[in-house]
Amino acid sequence: MVGLMKKLHLASNYRILFIFIVISSLCGIVAIRWQFWLIFEIALCMVLVAYFSKGFRDLLNIHSVATGLIVLYTLPSSILILQGKIALSDTELLMFFSAIGMGLVGYAFGVLFFKGLFSSKKKKNTQLSKKINALFWLAYKYRYVLTFIACIVLFQSGLMPKGISYRESITYRVETTVVTRYFNSLIPTVFSVLMIAMISIVGDSKKHKKLSWLSYLLIILVVLSVIGGHRIWVIALFACFMISFQPYLKRKYMLPVVILAFFSTFVMSGAVRYARGGETSIEVIKKFYEYFSNFKNMTFTDLMWGWSSLNSPFSTFITLIKNIPENINFDYLAYARDFVLLIPKAIYPERPLPYNEWYVKTFEPELFKIGGGKTFYVLGFGYLFAGPIGVFIHLFLFGALFEWLNKVFKMIGTAAGLFLYSYFFVELLRFVMGCGFIVFIKASLILNFVIPITLLFLFTFVLDSLIPKKVKS
Repeated sequence: MVGLMKKLHLASNYRILFIFIVISSLCGIVAIRWQFWLIFEIALCMVLVAYFSKGFRDLLNIHSVATGLIVLYTLPSSILILQGKIALSDTELLMFFSAIGMGLVGYAFGVLFFKGLFSSKKKKNTQLSKKINALFWLAYKYRYVLTFIACIVLFQSGLMPKGISYRESITYRVETTVVTRYFNSLIPTVFSVLMIAMISIVGDSKKHKKLSWLSYLLIILVVLSVIGGHRIWVIALFACFMISFQPYLKRKYMLPVVILAFFSTFVMSGAVRYARGGETSIEVIKKFYEYFSNFKNMTFTDLMWGWSSLNSPFSTFITLIKNIPENINFDYLAYARDFVLLIPKAIYPERPLPYNEWYVKTFEPELFKIGGGKTFYVLGFGYLFAGPIGVFIHLFLFGALFEWLNKVFKMIGTAAGLFLYSYFFVELLRFVMGCGFIVFIKASLILNFVIPITLLFLFTFVLDSLIPKKVKS
């Protein structure tokens, strides 16, 4: 019976895959106008989000979030294009919208390919799952100690990232190597109030189904850090709440809550962008208050100032569309150069620039000279590699990678699985604003995710081993 169900599941996946192949073939044959691709990608996005979220019941599923973000980051620029405020020729429009559509198709192919390649049977209570969950509960046991350390680190370094103002951070990036910056930020990352808050929230939701006073204290500290400039933390905190308490929320409330949180995030983002002009933590908090004290006089455009955070990375993609291949050839060695970036610059000083830095140096040299940077939309790397086909390949790889991660999180399960996915959630934003596939694995998966969590779990394990245990008489 189990074998039959497995075959039916695989057959269902292959039927879906066949439908996508047919749709993609039709796109290639009849898509001589960009309008068709626009309609196709909107419909495809809705179908994929509905499919991955199981009928919008699990909107924070890794695939629902990934595909939703891919399209979400296109919205501001797409609206401006349709209004005629961004001028593109018909050929450029065709390349623009077909690349987005091919990216969605590629991502879906990657997910379904990995699902068909490996068994879909969920493994429970594996040795790895037991060990990771034991480490999580050990961290939860010592959450007060971790909070104490996090508070020391927080108030020593300041609320703002690296404890310095936005202007000072630009100089810091120019004068400091990447390796040095990483090690300087490692302790604040391992003992960040965000990570400890997530452990406390997930543990509380599993054990008590409500938050403890410690969780509320940590949430306040996270909010203060968000005001100080850690804008992306507000997304992570919201995701942790929703993922942890989703089983206790009625399904009819899920979509309205997500939509409300979506708009609230942009309002908060605008306030943080305004506040980060302050030179000290006190000035930042004052400017944050000043922003909301003028709330009544703001227009809708003012409130959605944070919306430009979506437009910035996507503008780089538009620039590539306008210049490749007319002025710059496709970079067929992009993946080779992406792989070379694994070598530390101290060992290979002449290694190629990361593609976000290459973009600034190529198209905005004055900004590059003063150490400024720009985020790089995920489709941009694929398009630079080989046009819309390159976008398909690039997103195919990410679809397979995220399906593997999805299986890992589900295999670990229970509290530790929720915590790991909640902490990884912020990397999904970096996926959309990132560069190459290998760089994402190096930076987001290893440096920003695996290493900090491993070090925190190792610290609590050593701490537990040093504390004398009570001997039962």
